[in-house]
Amino acid sequence: METETYGRLEKLHAKYGSREFGKLCQKLLAIAFQMAGYSHIVERGVQGVDIDVAKEKGSKYAIEVKTTTKKYINFEVKDMEGLQRRKKDGYQPILAVLCLNMFSDWIFAKADRLKPGSIYVARLRAYKLCELEKCITPFFDKALNEHFKGAMREGQRYLNDVLRQRGIKVSETWS
Repeated sequence: METETYGRLEKLHAKYGSREFGKLCQKLLAIAFQMAGYSHIVERGVQGVDIDVAKEKGSKYAIEVKTTTKKYINFEVKDMEGLQRRKKDGYQPILAVLCLNMFSDWIFAKADRLKPGSIYVARLRAYKLCELEKCITPFFDKALNEHFKGAMREGQRYLNDVLRQRGIKVSETWS
C-alpha cells in the first residue's frame, strides 16, 4: 500500500468509524474494478454479496468485502451462503480483505473452501489470487485519490453518486 493511500484510508476510518469505513472501501473497490476493465458491476450497499463484477468475455467474481484493523475478520454464515448462491450463476466466490495498516494491500482469496467464523488475515494468503490483486490494487489507489475529498465530505452519498455516474448499478434497499 502506498503511504499516501494508507494516510487517506486512516483519515476516512477516523472520521467514519469501522462500519462506514468498510462500506466506503467497498464502493471504492467497485470503482477500481471498473477502471480495470470490468464492464458488468453491481455494488450492494445493504444486503447480499457486496459486489458482482464481470468482464465482457472472461472472469466473473462475486465479492464479499471485509475491512479490519485487527489480525482477523469475521466470515459469517450469511456471507458464505451468499457467495455460494452467486457461484450457481457462474461467479467465482471471492473474499476481499483490507487490513488497515501501513504494509497491507487488498487480499483477494478464493472463498469456496473457507469456513464461517473468525479467520486470521494471514491465513487467507494460502487462497489468494495474486494476479487479481496486482491488477486491482493500483486502480484502488487511483480511485481513492480521485474521490478522497468527496468521500471525506459526504461519505457514501458521494460515492453512490459517483457509482451511478459511472454506470455502476447500486443497490441501496433491502431485496
